[in-house]
Amino acid sequence: MNKLLVFFSLFLIVSMGFVTIPNIIHADSQLDILVKIIQNTKEHIKNDVDRLGNISQKVYDFYDEGSRETVLLTQAVENGDTESAKQHFISAMIAFKRTSLAISENESQETPQVVTSVHSQTIKKYENNIKKLKLISAKLNTDVDFEQIDQLLALAKANIAKGSIEQTKEVLSKISSEGKQIQKLLYEISEQNRIHKAKQFVQKHAERINSLILQAKTFGLEKTANDLQQSHLQLLQANTTSQIKYQFKIIIIHQQKVEQVKEISQAGLLRLQSLLVPLEKKAQSLAGDLKENSAADHFLKKAFNLIEEAKQDIKDLENAPGGTNAKYLDLTIGKKIQTIKDLLLKVEKLIYISS
Repeated sequence: MNKLLVFFSLFLIVSMGFVTIPNIIHADSQLDILVKIIQNTKEHIKNDVDRLGNISQKVYDFYDEGSRETVLLTQAVENGDTESAKQHFISAMIAFKRTSLAISENESQETPQVVTSVHSQTIKKYENNIKKLKLISAKLNTDVDFEQIDQLLALAKANIAKGSIEQTKEVLSKISSEGKQIQKLLYEISEQNRIHKAKQFVQKHAERINSLILQAKTFGLEKTANDLQQSHLQLLQANTTSQIKYQFKIIIIHQQKVEQVKEISQAGLLRLQSLLVPLEKKAQSLAGDLKENSAADHFLKKAFNLIEEAKQDIKDLENAPGGTNAKYLDLTIGKKIQTIKDLLLKVEKLIYISS
C-alpha cells in the first residue's frame, strides 16, 4: 500500500499543476504521463484486490468506477481532448483512492483466523499450480529446479502452523515470484520446442516447395515462382511459429494457382490425344488403299512416324512432374498434329488421282 501513497502524491501534484500548466507543445506528452500514472495505480490496486480474500462489494464498486474512468481517460488522450482527459484522470484517481481506503478498512476488519484461512487457501492454490508446472516440465523433458519453491511451500505451511501471519505473507510473495519465473522459463522452452518442430516441418517439405517452384516456372508463372522462392526463404529464416504458419498459408495459395494451371495443362493433353486417335485410324485405313503408289506411301510413313512421336510426347508430359503450359503444347504436339493432317490429306489426294 506504500507504493500507492506515491501515486496519490503524484495525483495531488498533477492536479495542482492543472491550474497553472498552459496549453503548450508538450501537452500530448503530459497527457501520456497521466495515462501511465493511472495504469500503474490501477495495477497496484488490482494486485491488492487479488491478494486479499473476502473483499467487500464496496471495494469492487470503487475499483470498477476507476477502471471505467481509466478507459475514458485513454480515449480522451487518443482524441487529443485535454480537458476531458484531466477530468477523467481526477475521477479515476479519486475512485482508486476510495478503493484503497476500502481495502484498508477491509484488512482492519479481518481477524487472524480469517487471514490464516485465506493464506491456507492460497498455499493450496500454489501447490496445485506447482504440480501443473512440474507436469509441464516433465512433458517438455526439462531440468527445471523445483527445490527452492518446494522449500518455500514447506516454510509457508510451517509459518501457518505457528500462526506467523506476516512471515507467511512474505513467503507467499516469494512463492508467487518464483512460480512466475518458472512459468516464464517453461513457456520459453515450449516456444523453442515448437519453433524447432516447425523448422523440421519446413525442412521436410523443402523438396516439395522446390518442386512447386519448378512447376510454376514450367507453366510460365514467373511471379508465382518468385513469390514461392521468397516464402521459402522466409520460412528458413523464421524464428517464430506464427511467421512459419503465415508463410505456409502463402505457399498454399500459390500451390492452388499452380494446380489450376496444371489441370488446364492435363485437359490440353487429353484434347490433343482425342485429336490424335481418329488421325491414326484414318492413316491405318489409307494404308489399305495404297496399292503401289510410292509417293503416297512416302507421305503415309511420315504421318505414322509423327503419330508415334506425338503419342510419346503426350505420354512423357503426362508423367512429367511439372507438366507444361498450353502455349508449349500448341507449338509442339499441336504443330505435329496439324502436319499429320496435312500429310494424310496429301495421301488421300494421291490415292484418288492414281485410282
